[in-house]
Amino acid sequence: MAEKSPLRALLTTIVVGGVVVGMFIAALVMGTNILFRAQDFDSSITLRELKQRSTVYDSNGNVIAVLGSLNREEVRLNEVPEILQQAVVAVEDQTFWNNSGVDFNAVARAFARNVTSGEIEEGGSTITQQLVKNRILTSERDLNRKVREVLLAMRLTDQISKRKILEQYLNTVYFGQGSYGVKAAVERFFLQEGAFGPYPPRLEDVTIGQAALLAGLIANPEGDNPFTNPDRARARRTHALDQMVDQEYITRAEADAAEQEPLPSIKPDVELRPRNAWAEEVQDRLINDPLYAVLGKTEAARRARVLTGGLKITATLDPTKQKLADDAMNEILPEKPGFTGAMIAMDPATGEVKAMVAGPGFAASQYNIATTYPGRQSGSTWKVITLAAALEQGFSPKDTISGSSPCEFGVFGKTQNAERGTGRMTLRSATTHSVNCAFARLELATGLLNVIDTAKKMGITQDTLKPILTLTLGTIETTPLEMATVASTIANGGVRHDPLFVSKIVAADGTVVFDAAKDVEGTRAISAEAAACEADMLQGVITSGTGTAARLSNGRPVAGKTGTTDNKADANFVGFTPQLAVFIWHGNALAQVPGAGFGGQIPARIFKAFMEPALFGQPLLDFPDPGPFCDRQGAYVTEEGRGVPGVAPPTTPTTGGPIIILPEVTVPPVVDTTGPTTP
Repeated sequence: MAEKSPLRALLTTIVVGGVVVGMFIAALVMGTNILFRAQDFDSSITLRELKQRSTVYDSNGNVIAVLGSLNREEVRLNEVPEILQQAVVAVEDQTFWNNSGVDFNAVARAFARNVTSGEIEEGGSTITQQLVKNRILTSERDLNRKVREVLLAMRLTDQISKRKILEQYLNTVYFGQGSYGVKAAVERFFLQEGAFGPYPPRLEDVTIGQAALLAGLIANPEGDNPFTNPDRARARRTHALDQMVDQEYITRAEADAAEQEPLPSIKPDVELRPRNAWAEEVQDRLINDPLYAVLGKTEAARRARVLTGGLKITATLDPTKQKLADDAMNEILPEKPGFTGAMIAMDPATGEVKAMVAGPGFAASQYNIATTYPGRQSGSTWKVITLAAALEQGFSPKDTISGSSPCEFGVFGKTQNAERGTGRMTLRSATTHSVNCAFARLELATGLLNVIDTAKKMGITQDTLKPILTLTLGTIETTPLEMATVASTIANGGVRHDPLFVSKIVAADGTVVFDAAKDVEGTRAISAEAAACEADMLQGVITSGTGTAARLSNGRPVAGKTGTTDNKADANFVGFTPQLAVFIWHGNALAQVPGAGFGGQIPARIFKAFMEPALFGQPLLDFPDPGPFCDRQGAYVTEEGRGVPGVAPPTTPTTGGPIIILPEVTVPPVVDTTGPTTP
């Protein structure tokens, strides 16, 4: 077949192109009626809201996580470097600043190319038309939609400024690699190597070559991807640079220099997901905790708001205290295969979690031992709950109680001491030396249901508590977060603040939608008198009891309680000052494996290693004066109750002062009721 002559081809293009353009103009006229009927003569145009990622910051404003279903963060036009604006205009719409929203010459050229190439290509769309397509219409490719696009582009140009149109476009357009908008694109394509791994550059630092590369990607983001098609990406960058020279945005020398810039080499992970325990905890709480109902009434609504709402989320994480917690763990935890530690540090006055150690590390295991139900056995740290319940019921530190072991209680079963203390002792001494049989009698005298009720008031949120003998010995699992909340309640004068991982949430438009300082209040759990008395009693654990390894320097007042489970599989310590409450667990990450030691050993040492620098420079605050409430006359306590008529005390009681107890040792339980007994 003979080839067409150049003249014949030209004539064919003119004729066919003219016919097509004529048809388009006719459709444009006819489509006007369609459009105005569809719009009901409403002259206002509303752009669809953009889905945006949410950013999580620590209390110092450092980014700790980016969460979202897609990667976009809106920016103002004055935040976008001028060279990047110029590159996009040069490639996508050279007449942008002067056209009416539509470039009819470009439309005609596009139709002519469609005819001569034998392919259907949309082509010829201005920046304004592309914005209309993405934010008002759909991506359908038919004549009716094209007519609507043109008319709406012209109307939009009349309604808002060119700068606003360009700003919206730069935030809308897809660049590939999961990046929507210029900010995400710069961060994803141009990662830089740093001492602690790749980090994103700042938007304002974009180079000429980078601006040209991004502008070149818009037409075919995946096909011209520099990681998968470097030759095509380089060709598109060259085209963009040539266009920028033609538009006199840059010189030829600048373009030649930009050609020498290397293509991106560090491929980003396109999935936005939690990459550390803090990010995971924040995301989970925002979605599942009704406390954040301001984000949506249902879980699905809250999820959508978190993952697409462009929220600015301030976590309660104190980066200084977090580093101190990590350092204390790394310094003191033994290097034993499978063994690890978890920690929660809370501000008693607010409930804000300042530091969290989740366990073996997020990369190794995404299971957060510090917060995930059901948790681990807390051992005798649970006795602080029994003690609070007893004090609320009117018991006194001067009450005397038998610590004789083994101890049997009919249908409730038996237990025995992990220590060798026996005989009658004060409740204060029983607390200081963690005497199991004394506390078994105390919980029965107080009432098991009263103990459970007090536990829930103080911060135990699980529904797993049962009225069993070993409840006070910590055989029913609790999380470090729950136990830290209990300690925080005592430290805060009996007022419980539920744990907070988020202190503030700001919407994409700058509106504050959640502020814990204003929106969250504490709840009275136990009386101020009972809390002050218990804090006074628990100081004895540190000064002369099982927790002396946690004693802080400079005479800083500190209260606490140790806890160890059978076979030393779980070692725990709970401690607090008026400014900070901490719970520490140590054990095997996967199962109850002997080898954690006593709560007064590694956990107490970690507590000291963390608390001393964490409180450095803060005043040495005393706990509230326990007052007359804590100095009430004592009575004799048995499992039947306090001072029960007809129940006589032993004929040869001790004075109720301190008793000599040898170092605690673990012994097997006499009767296996629901689990191991705990010292």
